[in-house]
Order: sequence, then C-alpha cells, then structure tokens
Amino acid sequence: MKKQFIVLLSVLSIAMSASAQKQYKLSKSSGQLNLNIPGAIVEGYSGNEIIFSLPKNENEIVDERAKGLRVISASGFVDNTGLGLDVSEKGSEINVNAVNKKIDGVVSIKVPQNIKITFVNQSNIYQQEIILKNLNNEIEISTSYNKIKLENNTGPMNIKSLYGTVDATFADVIKGPVSIVSVYGHVDVSLPANVKANVDLSTSFGKIYAADELKIAIDKQLADDKNNVTVIGKPANSQVTITGVKSATGTINTVRGLAVYGGRSSEDIKGKINGGGSDFILKSNYQNVYLRVK
Repeated sequence: MKKQFIVLLSVLSIAMSASAQKQYKLSKSSGQLNLNIPGAIVEGYSGNEIIFSLPKNENEIVDERAKGLRVISASGFVDNTGLGLDVSEKGSEINVNAVNKKIDGVVSIKVPQNIKITFVNQSNIYQQEIILKNLNNEIEISTSYNKIKLENNTGPMNIKSLYGTVDATFADVIKGPVSIVSVYGHVDVSLPANVKANVDLSTSFGKIYAADELKIAIDKQLADDKNNVTVIGKPANSQVTITGVKSATGTINTVRGLAVYGGRSSEDIKGKINGGGSDFILKSNYQNVYLRVK
C-alpha cells in the first residue's frame, strides 16, 4: 500500500508540473533553430519534437475581452504558440521571434540533438540569461547584454557578446572549432583534463588565468614577438626617431608625436594542451579570461 501511495504521488507531481506550464510543440528533428528572443534555456534531448514551454503566471489577469483573439504588434509577428512567440518555418530553418520584446517568464526549449542553434539579441533593455546545455550540434550566439552559460555542449560554437559575461563547461567530447569572445565581460571556461586543444587566449586590459593541471605548452615565439615595436602610420619618405619611455603597461615610444605601444600592454597566448587538437579562441578585451579544469 505504501509503495502504491508513493507511485500515486509521483504521478500527481508530474501532472501538476505539466499543468504549471504552457507548451507548444513542433514536430522537427533536424534543421536550424533561429532564436531572436530576450533569453532562453535550451536543452538537447533524444526526441523528435522541439518543445517550447513557459511557466504559467498564477497572478495573470485574464482579459475576457481578448478571448478568441491573438496578440499582434508593430513587429508584424503574431502569437501562434500561446507563449508570446511567433514560430515559423522556412525550408530547413525554424525562426522564433518574440511578439512583444518583453516575455513574461523565461522560455525553456527542448531540442533534438540534430538541431543547430543560433541566438541573437541586440536589445539593451530586454535581456535575460541564455543557457544552452547538452547540445551536440553547432551553436552560434550574438548578443549585446545577455549573460551566457554553456553547459556540457560538444560544439562547434561561435559565441560573441558585447557586455555580457560567458561561462562555459565543456563535455568530455569536444568538436571544434570553438570561439568565445566578450568585449566587456569575463570569459570563464572549464575543460576536461584530458582535452586535446590548440588554445588562443587574449585580453587587452585584463589578465589570463589558467589551471596548472592543463600544462599549456606556450608558443614562446609569439611572446618574444610582442616585445618588438611596430610603427603604425609612418609618413611616406620620412625619418623616424624613437625614444623609449617606461610605463606600467610596457614601453611607450614616441614616433614624431605618435604613441606606439610595445612590450606587454596586452596578453596574447597561443599554445597546446595535451599535444593539440580542437581550436579554442577565448578572448575578453576589458576583463579577465579564466581557463579551468572541469
């Protein structure tokens, strides 16, 4: 009797969880999913449907006058999902757009493993965290302000963020190339200790941190080249006079009134982990780059 009671509770719990969400399903197991929404939680799974869900707002006031009508906006998109999303297909691509820029809640999307993912959001007002996990196909993200989390994805991937931070933990199997760039946010990446990778790490105004366990074999030739002064903008048929002045960031050289930076004003490191393998580009212009062991 006790066992039957536990089973009954489990069934009721699942039913209550399902009823607490609004869902829209699309029968699609391949192609490219283009997301142009404020944020989302995207998770790969072994199914043949794309499943969109949104938590029900228990405090939502039902507009009786709107019954039988659909939300539209100046964007031209129409809510054809009941979730505030316009989902349309064009060939092998599935395009997802927010009808209104602000969505009441975070959209969760389960996708079959053969689906490629692109995510774009350039809004400086409406942005949520973007979480992508357990995906085995290509990922491309371009955002201005979203915080980005990547969990146990295999790649390849191309991630670009202007102001958002990027935190990534990679699966044991990695299919490169991988490029993760944030201009004003940090880049924090965790890799398996046995990963085989070619790494290209850089920051203009921050620092680069790496776990000792990774034993990065650094290309020292690149480091030596950085100590050479390069003259940019030299007038044609002119003499150049260089005088060196020490600064905290390296050597500033005066070239006929132009400031030319040499030395260690930025950090650019290329190297190999476990003999090399998949290409990894990790870059933050104004913050730090962290490379950890998973």
